[in-house]
Amino acid sequence: MPKIYAILFLWNTFIGVSQSITPQVINTAGGNWQLGNTGITISDNIGEPFIKTINNSNLQITQGFLQPYLEPIIVATKSNVSCKDKGDGNISIAISNILQSYTVNYIWSPAYICATTNCSNVNNLQEGTYNLQIIILKPTQSGGTIKDSILKRTFTINDVNEPCKVKLFNAITPNGDGTNDGFIIENIEEFSNNRVTIYNRWGLQLADIYKYNNLTNYWPKKDDVDNLTSSTYFYIINLGDNSRLIKGWIEVLKN
Repeated sequence: MPKIYAILFLWNTFIGVSQSITPQVINTAGGNWQLGNTGITISDNIGEPFIKTINNSNLQITQGFLQPYLEPIIVATKSNVSCKDKGDGNISIAISNILQSYTVNYIWSPAYICATTNCSNVNNLQEGTYNLQIIILKPTQSGGTIKDSILKRTFTINDVNEPCKVKLFNAITPNGDGTNDGFIIENIEEFSNNRVTIYNRWGLQLADIYKYNNLTNYWPKKDDVDNLTSSTYFYIINLGDNSRLIKGWIEVLKN
């Protein structure tokens, strides 16, 4: 019974009779066979459909091709934002070992970072989480495509650095000589809604300054200096732009 079933299956792959040209199957898993004493040659193939290659009014020869399976190689790299006040994060995808006839679609989320489906690189990223789905479109003999999702991955762009524009100094000498008397925060005036809070080492708040500007609104002023001792103090800077708080320490050195 198994042999009869095999013959019926192979018969369905045959087209034409009394061929004078030997059919060919190009792969290592197919072959040509004589069907009893009928004079009919049958070709079988494993793995892919037959493709018509030679024909005339009396005969047709088919060939089958087994293409090797290629495992796509995906290399993903990312760059975090360089500074707190910059949106220069990057995610880059490189895919190799796929057939040239295949099309690669990149589906990013949030969608605004790539309005199309051909972005293997996305730039100008803020701190946050981004999702990617890679889809391979494989052409079929009928003119359609087969979708194969090969990767779903989440990337996190981190913001681990201080703002590029804001530069801090960790020591002051408030002796009234006009040099290094106050806590200077370079470029703080570019953040119009900033707030700077100062604490002593026991956590007691000493100053809470809105719109710090280094000139008229700063710490410590003369009245503050009189009540300070040489010690380590701590600050929290809120730039007022929804960025992460800046925390650190400053050493006050009095003569």
